[in-house]
Amino acid sequence: MKKRKTIPDGKYRVIKISRDALFEFIYESFTDKLEDFLDVSDPTSVVTTFDMDRESGSFICVARNELGENEHLQMEGIDTQLLLSKMKDTTDTMFSDGRFVELTEEELLMLQNS
Repeated sequence: MKKRKTIPDGKYRVIKISRDALFEFIYESFTDKLEDFLDVSDPTSVVTTFDMDRESGSFICVARNELGENEHLQMEGIDTQLLLSKMKDTTDTMFSDGRFVELTEEELLMLQNS
């Protein structure tokens, strides 16, 4: 039987993390929950690229179903830094049904290059 872990009486456990650790936590949590956040059955069937703006605290994930030509994992032509600066937030919470938008490659390119 597995021992139940608890915080001892009269003790506090405190975690304070840096901005880098916070972004690492966001990235790792996001990748662990791709099924939920991107509404997909098999997270291994999607290719993602992520970016973060450390000054503004913004995070972006762009995902598609296939690897594309030459099995590029990165999405050629998609500039996540430009999208971070030009795109409005898609949601106020990661737990709402309308948390993401679906765009064509052409729409993404127009948005980042506008």
